[in-house]
Amino acid sequence: MKKNLPLKEQNPIEDFCIDNCFCQKRYPSPEFPSPTSCLPLQTLKQVREDIRSANQLLLDLALDVERTPAEIFRNAFRGLDGLMVTTSTIMGRTIDGKVHTVGFDFVVLLADKSEIILPYRQIISVKPKGRFAEPNNEAPLRNIDGCLRRDITFCFGSIVSSSPKLLHLFYRMRFNIYLLLLENKKVDVSVDETVIRGIVEDVDKNSIAVMTDNELTIISNDKISMIQVMEDKGASEYNSVLDTGET
Repeated sequence: MKKNLPLKEQNPIEDFCIDNCFCQKRYPSPEFPSPTSCLPLQTLKQVREDIRSANQLLLDLALDVERTPAEIFRNAFRGLDGLMVTTSTIMGRTIDGKVHTVGFDFVVLLADKSEIILPYRQIISVKPKGRFAEPNNEAPLRNIDGCLRRDITFCFGSIVSSSPKLLHLFYRMRFNIYLLLLENKKVDVSVDETVIRGIVEDVDKNSIAVMTDNELTIISNDKISMIQVMEDKGASEYNSVLDTGET
């Protein structure tokens, strides 16, 4: 006689949508191939990282590539994310603050209840401050909604491209895009030795408009040496969107 095998109940994956989540779309689960290596996972990751570093070195040597200041400081601040640092600028200023947002061509430091935005082109050097500072290693998407997690997994391109916050997380936001978060905020904009204080009225691709004493001042982005946001909201609002998983 044909023998029937007992049925075994399978639990759903809780990382994605839960039973009481009524999604309009359901995506098919992918089929994963067999492992591509017999090495342990940690060893394989280290080997791949060594190969990537060696390939990058060979490419730089072959092309005689000199890294731009933006690339140097982007990598430096990425390793200092969440730490207190001391930054020196070409204007002779020394700025202490906690690395909060590492952009493509700028960095945001939090200091004295204010937000300081520095383009990399204005920075001479950066070094950690304090002996007991610890970096922030918490994953920003760890606690997002299960539906958003599934959408990012199966529809990465369309979901990430529709959210400036997710674009920054994966590809690093540019200076002129981050300035959009400053609209209607009180700022001090440093241009050479001059400080312009006012409310940001408008932001476009190449400049910002600041209202000072009933007079509108247009400032070109490439003239800005530093921006200090008087109220620490720009960076915190950005983080709150990531923490809640909104897009």
